[in-house]
Amino acid sequence: MNAPWMEKYRWMRFPLAVFAMSRVAIVLLSHWGLRIDPRLHRGAAILDHPGVDSLCWWDCGWFVRIAQLGYQDPLWSNFFPLFPLLGRWLHQLTGMPLPYALVLWANLFGAAGLVVTYRLFEALEGESVARTGVALLAAWPFSFFHATGYPESLMFLTSVTAIYLALRGRHLWAGVVLGVGILGRHLTVVAGLSLLVMQLLERGRKPLRFVFHPAFLGLVLPFVVAGTYSVFLAYRFGDPLAFLHARSEGWGEGAWYGLGQYFSDTSRWEPQIHAYVVLSAIPGVGALALLSRRQWWGLAGFGVGLMIALWCIGLLGLGRYTQACWPAFLPMAYLLEKYPDFRTPVITAFAMLQGLFLFLFTHSYPIN
Repeated sequence: MNAPWMEKYRWMRFPLAVFAMSRVAIVLLSHWGLRIDPRLHRGAAILDHPGVDSLCWWDCGWFVRIAQLGYQDPLWSNFFPLFPLLGRWLHQLTGMPLPYALVLWANLFGAAGLVVTYRLFEALEGESVARTGVALLAAWPFSFFHATGYPESLMFLTSVTAIYLALRGRHLWAGVVLGVGILGRHLTVVAGLSLLVMQLLERGRKPLRFVFHPAFLGLVLPFVVAGTYSVFLAYRFGDPLAFLHARSEGWGEGAWYGLGQYFSDTSRWEPQIHAYVVLSAIPGVGALALLSRRQWWGLAGFGVGLMIALWCIGLLGLGRYTQACWPAFLPMAYLLEKYPDFRTPVITAFAMLQGLFLFLFTHSYPIN
């Protein structure tokens, strides 16, 4: 007979099983893909453990550098501090190489994110929709970034946890969690729109009643917590907005490209950008579908807000960024539960595309 605590947490088995199977697939594909074809698209390196080493390309190198050296240049402030700080702590505690420490943190956050997402989807639409939603999210072509040395899974975990807490009426804790998430990934701030929508649904739109309520502090706390980074930057570089200036001046205009620049001249872009734009329509439609049911409106604040932001200024990372739009997978799962014959083909198609983009990423093709 199972112990009472095992029965209490039995619901966690499915999201953790999805996580475990997806990570086995990611590591095996990364390992064997590089054993079969060890050539790298850009640069060269000796990978002692290809299944893990190849999960720390591109921006992961910046986080490793910051974890090693701290913020040596204002340009580096574009990369927010919590993720490299956690990597540094784990490295100092265990002696684990920094790239591996970052990859381990990312996977721990990814596992926890799937568990909380399952719980949230289950609360809104029941067990079957939650199962399908988590499977869809794990299979999404760019969800492998939750297994790489990037803070994407940290944003995933903190945004879904903050929204789940707000759904349960715990607005102050939601604000704290969201602030922590912003310290890891600046785009997490968009989840504040969901916290705002949930409070409006809960208390109405009368200004005095809305503002002069203890829960309103939950909308302020994210900026208070995240503001500690600006305090540090003011002390370190004399510029509390160094991260914003670094993005504009260090990476130039390309950091702000959106669909407007893409459609103005589609012939100028590398092949993966075309794939990003086409595939972004899927979470885009999913996010808009959140507006169709009142119980989804809280999630729509983040889902719709994020997709608008990505389409306006996120072109060059539009693939990777779409994995953050986890609310969009709730309407997809809801629809697939109504038409279950399409469930397995859709999840399989997502997973096959993920394998393709993962293969390109691990071979140092600019999928970032």
